[in-house]
Formats: sequence, C-alpha cells, structure tokens
Amino acid sequence: MRLFVFGMSHRSAPVSLRESFAVAPDEMPDVLRALVGEPGISEAMLLSTCNRVEAYVVPDEEGQAREALTRVLGTRRGLDLRAVEAATYASSGREAVHHLLRVASSLDSMVVGEPQILGQVKEAAHAARSAGTVGPLLGRLLDRTFATAKSVRTRTGIGEHVVSIGSVAVDLARRIFKDLEDSRVLLVGAGKMGEATARSLKSAGAERVYVANRSYERAVKLAEKHGWRARALTELEELFAEVDIVITSTGATRPIVDAALVRRVIPRRKYRPLFIVDIAVPRDVAPEVGDIDTIYLYNVDDLEGVSRDAMMRREKEAAAAEALVRDELETLERWYTELAVQPTLAAIRQRAQGLAHAEVERTLSKRLAHLTEADRDAVTRMTEALVAKLLHPTMTALRSHASDAAATELLAIARLLHGVDEDHREEDA
Repeated sequence: MRLFVFGMSHRSAPVSLRESFAVAPDEMPDVLRALVGEPGISEAMLLSTCNRVEAYVVPDEEGQAREALTRVLGTRRGLDLRAVEAATYASSGREAVHHLLRVASSLDSMVVGEPQILGQVKEAAHAARSAGTVGPLLGRLLDRTFATAKSVRTRTGIGEHVVSIGSVAVDLARRIFKDLEDSRVLLVGAGKMGEATARSLKSAGAERVYVANRSYERAVKLAEKHGWRARALTELEELFAEVDIVITSTGATRPIVDAALVRRVIPRRKYRPLFIVDIAVPRDVAPEVGDIDTIYLYNVDDLEGVSRDAMMRREKEAAAAEALVRDELETLERWYTELAVQPTLAAIRQRAQGLAHAEVERTLSKRLAHLTEADRDAVTRMTEALVAKLLHPTMTALRSHASDAAATELLAIARLLHGVDEDHREEDA
C-alpha cells in the first residue's frame, strides 16, 4: 500500500524535541501544502499532539518522500537534522497503515484507551482535507481508520478506567495530596484538554478550583459548568501564590510560566510546596522551574509511569482491539491489491456489455420489432444477466489472484482473451 509515515512520539523523543517539531493549527495549511509541493509526495496529513508529531503521506518514491519530510518538518524549524534522524521513525506500506490504525484506536498512546486521540486524528484529517492535500487513497484509508477506531471502542472495554492525559495528571495529584476536596487547584487552559482535565478534577472531588484561559469568556463557561471560579490569565502570579496544584494545558507556542515568576511567589507562599503538571506541548512551564526548591514540576513524559497501572488492567481488552485492527488491515490490503485489477475488470465488463447491447438493439429493431416495451426490457435484462454470469469466473479469478506474483501476467492474458489492450481501450474486432 502506498502510505509512508514519518514522525516522532513519546516513545522516540523527549518533550523538549517534540515541542520544537510540533505544528501549530494556524501553520498547518502552509506546511501541508509545502509537503505536497515537494517531489515524491501526492497526498499528506499532519498529526500534531502533545505526544506525537507525525506526517502521513502518499509517496511516489519512498526515499524522495523521506527527504522531503525531513526538509519541510526539520529544516523549516532550524533543527539539527542528525538529532531529528535519531529521534524519528518511519514505516511504509502495510506497516504504515497498521501504525495509523493503531494510533487512531489509541493502541499506541501513552495512556492506552484514551479517547482524545481519535478526535485529534479527525481534526488532522479535516485540516488536510481543507488544505486540499487528501486524495482518493488517503481519503479511503482515513475513512476506514475512523470506522476501525469506533469499532474498537464499542466492541472492547479498552476505554475503561483512567483514559486521558488529563485524568492521569489528576491521578498523580491525588497520589500526592490524597484528598483534593481541601486542595486549591489552578487549571490553566480551557480547550479540549482542559475540559477533559476539568471532568477528571470534578470526579476526583476537587471543589476549590480556578480556571484561567487566554479567552476569559471560555474560562467563565468552563468554570461555571463545574461550580468553580474563572480568573484572567494576567493573574497567574497571584494565583500561583495561592494554590497547591497547577495543571496547565494551553495552546501557547512558548512558556507562559518562567522561573522568575515562580521565584517571586515563593516567599508569598511561605515556601509551601507547589505541585505543577504541565501537559501542554509545546510546554507551558519553562523546564528550569523544576530546579527551584519547593517546586515539583511534571511534564507529559513523566506521566507514563503513572498510567502504567491502568494500562495493565486494560491489556486483555487491548489484545482484542489489536485483533480488530489486524482484521481491518487485511481488508484494506485486499482492497488495495484489487485496485490494480479494477481498470482491467472495468474495461472487460464495458466491452462485453457494449457488444451485447449493440447485438440486442440490432435484433430488437430488425427481427423483434413487434415486441412490447415490457418484452424488450425483459430481453435486455436477460442479456445483461447472461453477460454478468459469463464474466463472473474471469472477474473472480482476477480479484482473488490480484496479490499473486503472476498477477501481471494473468491480467495481460485476460486483456488478450477479451480484446482489451494495455491502456484498456477496446481493440478492433
């Protein structure tokens, strides 16, 4: 199958490199168009989340495609290509399709079973379609990918227990503070990740929660939904002086919390410990904040161990999900191999039906002109059915042997026997 994936994830690269590689929503259309403008790439989609940055492309030639992806995604950001090479992975054909199916089904996530990734893949597909970089092949693969991911969620129990980065962050906070009812919490960011984290905080019993966001109106909406208070993002310093826990997940392209801000609030906190979980990529909190005494800073990479317990409980369901993914992979592979025979099948069918139609029309107009319209229709339908039955063995044989080593030779013989040339034009009879 003509699919090539190139990227990095929490499995291959630290967050410090992933955030440099990330593609923001507002630059996504330009990057996508730049990719399909490169030699060797005809279709493209980019998936950029807190745990992965991946490009899925339909390549004309794999080597060219990889060079183009490295050039556009690496050089564009001034990254050391050798460092990028060491932290990236790539696969093609069946392996690439398998990877896409597993990613969308949340089998490759840090938190196996988390539901956010499917929505993120759908958003990536929408962005690529809007940019005009999705064609028939990638479009078909994406449609089947979404159907498979839905089947995984409805037919297995993989989505049970802790299922999101936000919920893992809350779980980590509960391990340290135990009772969140008495803890003061600041949630920075009211986007989708913030909303998911808010639900987990509410389920954990958190009552004294502030919500801060770049859009104050959105912060108000999320805070009122859970009976909390909204605060302006400009009040971060004051809020850091008050709360016990900070969970941040904004879409900022650079840190919104630096070491200077944190150092200013430490005396006001009377050196009480501050627990910060930064689940944003790019990171919201400068990494040097973690070096400050009394500050305990965690990022998305630190959450993997916390999620491992829940993952072990879902191993059995994950195995069932993997089986569904493999079944779909086989179906897609059969579909793709049959693509090669479709032009020949269509040409054979078109020629046979055309000859039959011409003979029926000639006979009805000369020898059977006395027939009623109903009888004429019956003769036409009978002829079409006869043609279909006569062609059925040929059609079945070509489809069933589409992936065989001798498929090319078989197609050539079929075209010769049915009077269709290599360009699928009807030969002179």
